Amino acid sequence: MPASATVTVLGRAQLAAEGISTRWSTRVLRTLRSSGPLRPAEVVDATPIPAGSLHKVTGLLERAGAITRLPVPSRCRYELALTDAGRALGPVHAAALAWADRHLVGRTELEAPEAIDDAMSLFASPHTGAVLFELVASEPLTVPQLAERLPVGGTGILHHRLSVLAEHGLISRSGTPRTYRWAISEAGMHTGAMVRELSGWAERYLPSAAHPGPAARATSAVTAASGTDVMVVAAPSPVSSRTAVAKLRRDTLRIHFSHAPDPQPPALLHSAAAGPRR
Repeated sequence: MPASATVTVLGRAQLAAEGISTRWSTRVLRTLRSSGPLRPAEVVDATPIPAGSLHKVTGLLERAGAITRLPVPSRCRYELALTDAGRALGPVHAAALAWADRHLVGRTELEAPEAIDDAMSLFASPHTGAVLFELVASEPLTVPQLAERLPVGGTGILHHRLSVLAEHGLISRSGTPRTYRWAISEAGMHTGAMVRELSGWAERYLPSAAHPGPAARATSAVTAASGTDVMVVAAPSPVSSRTAVAKLRRDTLRIHFSHAPDPQPPALLHSAAAGPRR
């Protein structure tokens, strides 16, 4: 597939997460799925959602195309209802909950809908997927090394993102504060099913995911070693400097995580070229 027609799995996953992972989003979607169209006040009555938060949550879900408003005849009111896109979020939520049950920090303090929101929200923040990709494909890296490889606006932003990811257990660090090296954790390696489901949903239901800007286009440079847990990262072409390598990697970045319940498949990474599951 030509690079100009390829959308990164990372970009699609982030785009989906931005629209459907706000606090209480999953509560709204699950309630509408089980009860059918409801007036906003009925959603509040049926859930622990604060009345003052509902408008913001439903507004985001409407913009993401997951819910819609249905006018109520003879009344100046409306009901909230799931769209086809909203009904298709079942596999996304299932993948997010499976990951959360095994890896989400603080999972025991959350009910399932809020755990799903928190799991997906990790990918709503810029650079999460890109950081994980760089770390899964290499030895532990320092902040300067990561900054060279990623299109991040300054090491301060990168420091903050790394700290957040470490707090949630997706990455780990070793060494002293002056020489920290960052590595991907087991939890980070196992985000793949969630990423693929988010990406597949976005590709199908979000127009902006089907028509990305140039920054979201990519080609793949990663293959999975068949029958082993060892990842083979194929170098696209010889380069003469680390700067050239960083630029090439930014231009060709693509995520290839995958996850499944025990037993694990032979390879932890799968080609995104296989496309999202329908």
